[in-house]
Amino acid sequence: MLPMPKNIILNADDFGWDNDATTAILDLIASEKIHNTTVLSNHVHSKDLMELKKFDGTISIGLHTCINEGKSLNKNPSSLTDEQCNFFSSKDLFIKSLYRKIKYTDVLYEIKLQHNFLREHSIDVTHADSHQHIHQYPFLGRMITTALAEVGVTRIRNCNPHSVYDRRRIIINFFCALTNKNIRAFKHPDVLITDFTDVAISFEKRIPEILKNITLSKYQTIEWMCHPGLQDKPTSYLKRKNEYDFLKNSNWEDLLKGLPIQLSQYKDL
Repeated sequence: MLPMPKNIILNADDFGWDNDATTAILDLIASEKIHNTTVLSNHVHSKDLMELKKFDGTISIGLHTCINEGKSLNKNPSSLTDEQCNFFSSKDLFIKSLYRKIKYTDVLYEIKLQHNFLREHSIDVTHADSHQHIHQYPFLGRMITTALAEVGVTRIRNCNPHSVYDRRRIIINFFCALTNKNIRAFKHPDVLITDFTDVAISFEKRIPEILKNITLSKYQTIEWMCHPGLQDKPTSYLKRKNEYDFLKNSNWEDLLKGLPIQLSQYKDL
């Protein structure tokens, strides 16, 4: 009997971040290159959600939970924001949560606002992840995952990196080990491919290596995180244009030919 094929969930983060990211993701969805994306509710424009809504039902659309970048949807200052309702940084939020200065009621209210914003645009929210993996930070992460469960999210990203080879991934791997119990109540992939965020990645060389490693791994469902954009963002290390060009020009049938791997969606978890 042949083994069950492994599943890759290719998810485009940051829909709504800016026009370059939004346009690139919409183009990749229309071209049937990706079938999962997560939306930044506190950045996205309604008109772009209406465009994304056209694909609802054929793709999986999730919430890219954000309480650490940009403005809150809450019009009043809270324990998450300054007086102008700008979110504190991930580092500041982590420190504040360590000293119990973050109120769960504020986390829940913000996540309700972000989740409801998508629902108000008739988006069926199939899953969730978070900006900078903050839902798997110690202390703070438990509040976020509890709030996501309370608003009805049942599928979530497992941020545990498949490959651990630098300081950032070592830290995330450690955080995931500490907070794994917080995502047990959700359906989630077994591991996360994060290699597209490696500034030194060679797409032509690394992608076949990753697929071979997946084939040989114990994991059944693997999420592959990407951040495509028409142009790079000057303030970010992400190679958005390279990701977009690779995804746009790739033929996944050829990449997966002969491998026990198939593309999948979050809603099929």
